[in-house]
Amino acid sequence: MEERKTIFDYLGEVFLIYGIMTVIMNIFCVWIGEEAKELSSMFSLGGAGIAKETMAQFFLVAVSIVFIRFLFFTDTIIRKMTVVMRTVLMVISIIGMMAIFIFACDWFPTDMPEPWLMFLLCFFICFVISLGVMVLKERIENRRMEEALNRIKQKQNEMEKKRNE
Repeated sequence: MEERKTIFDYLGEVFLIYGIMTVIMNIFCVWIGEEAKELSSMFSLGGAGIAKETMAQFFLVAVSIVFIRFLFFTDTIIRKMTVVMRTVLMVISIIGMMAIFIFACDWFPTDMPEPWLMFLLCFFICFVISLGVMVLKERIENRRMEEALNRIKQKQNEMEKKRNE
């Protein structure tokens, strides 16, 4: 059973996503910023950094991602759907939302296939890494819960032995 989240949990998720996006974009800025300066509003400052407008757009993306995740992974909205189906629909929704930002914010030329392929590749890599981290975290939590349950059972067995003596 998952504990109820507060607004601070969601804000933490927003800032975690925002922070990771910022680090990744700063790496790209150093790596390809000067070359992409003329093609993309994300790299309007070239290798010097990321514009505050772009940072605000990234913040809205982070908020949108957390909202989409909330929609698909809380039982208050969707009650009967498998985790796989929720995940697939969430990923499709996030890609659609990102496409809206790409068009609206002119992040890269939408008539060129290479930027779209790079976007999808980056998205896929980030998704796989996130999925791996999530699975690892769940395994660690399950192991801790199992160890705690075993300790409780062991204490109950010891108490039962004492009662029988």
